[in-house]
Amino acid sequence: MLILLFVLIPTLVVATYAVVQAFRHRQPTSIESGVNAFRREMDALSPDAMQIQTRPNDESNAPAAPRRAPGVGPARPASQDRQDQN
Repeated sequence: MLILLFVLIPTLVVATYAVVQAFRHRQPTSIESGVNAFRREMDALSPDAMQIQTRPNDESNAPAAPRRAPGVGPARPASQDRQDQN
């Protein structure tokens, strides 16, 4: 009979812990919680929620210039080449 206590006590402890965890993490079932969950989903899907995240650019609203690889840039006009040679 004493050997059954070694099996019965841990089983009761585990069962008690499982019941407590089940009550702590259960989903709310009220009508209001269902309405709130639906509203959160609709807000997440609305076009107003989709804002493009941009980094601030020197506190100005001008768009940033596209980055180029080093050494690659626009060709210099021929008039500037002639001025540099003089």
